[in-house]
Amino acid sequence: MVKYALYVLRWVILAIPGALFFNKVRQIFGINDVYAAMIISQALMGAMVYFIDRLIFTSGAVPIPWEIRPRGVCTDCGRVGKCYRVAGKRCCEDRENKGKPDFRCEACAVKRMQQIGG
Repeated sequence: MVKYALYVLRWVILAIPGALFFNKVRQIFGINDVYAAMIISQALMGAMVYFIDRLIFTSGAVPIPWEIRPRGVCTDCGRVGKCYRVAGKRCCEDRENKGKPDFRCEACAVKRMQQIGG
């Protein structure tokens, strides 16, 4: 939800500079067609904003508290259904498992959190 809010906030913040950029594109390129100017300005803005989006969604700078898999297999009990895993070292990863933590059903995830004192 945090990433979604940041994404929407990014769109709101860039609305004014986007409109100014749109007008500059129309002036610089001498384009009277609103649609052509919009396509060009949005393509250029998208090329610049790509790096902001990459920071929000893939850098890990914004933590995701839970990763949810709508149809997964629980590592502990084998139940198939909605499974969760906590990002980072706090919860569900095993010390032997150097990769990402395993997915667990809700009941097993709660048990695991209680075991480790989370």
